[in-house]
Amino acid sequence: MSKARKWTAIPGLFALAIAAVTLSAYAGASSSQNRSPVQPIAFTHPVHVQRLGMNCLYCHNAANKSPDPGLPALSTCMGCHNAIGPDRPQTDLGPKRRSAELEKLYKYADQKAPFMGTGPNAKPIPWVRIHKVPEYVHFPHMRHVNAGVTCQTCHGQIQNMDRVYQFASLNMGWCVSCHVNGYSPKEGLEAAGYTPQQQTTIAAAGGNVSADAQSGERKKARYDCANCHY
Repeated sequence: MSKARKWTAIPGLFALAIAAVTLSAYAGASSSQNRSPVQPIAFTHPVHVQRLGMNCLYCHNAANKSPDPGLPALSTCMGCHNAIGPDRPQTDLGPKRRSAELEKLYKYADQKAPFMGTGPNAKPIPWVRIHKVPEYVHFPHMRHVNAGVTCQTCHGQIQNMDRVYQFASLNMGWCVSCHVNGYSPKEGLEAAGYTPQQQTTIAAAGGNVSADAQSGERKKARYDCANCHY
């Protein structure tokens, strides 16, 4: 091949590479959808969210004020479990038992018994992160939460997951489709698992999100490249 032909081929190869990357991003070829890694402690969302009524922001306290929602710190877990140890009495949550998962938590906390406080050898819980966009994508988590996007819109009905998995592809096409077509607060409440009657109750409580959910109006956002790649 002559030098002239080589130089002519370079733009074509460059364009092919861009097309391959774009198609991969839209199709989710490298997506971790449905990935469900084993965690160091088997935290049960149904018990904590459904049975105990805990809010997502208690454990993921940066979700509405930071680009990254954060993973629960050891101190967050021990905020409750300093008093609630591995020896569990019989309650509506189960029979009398010794909790293997709380034993693990106490080991990370280097705590011997309830109310004794964390020990000198306490260490962070090495949670395995599940949901993560590529490093070159800037996803401001707090903007979506504060715009009224329900957690379950992106994460699925996580309140029912005994073991968390990646519900959505999180690829570029999935994100762009929401920005182009708009986000429906009503559909967000449906994704969260609220019944029509519960949705009516939420709407009656007032607030911008409730009003939008009642009207069914879709919220649209920018979808130019600089919105995520900046």
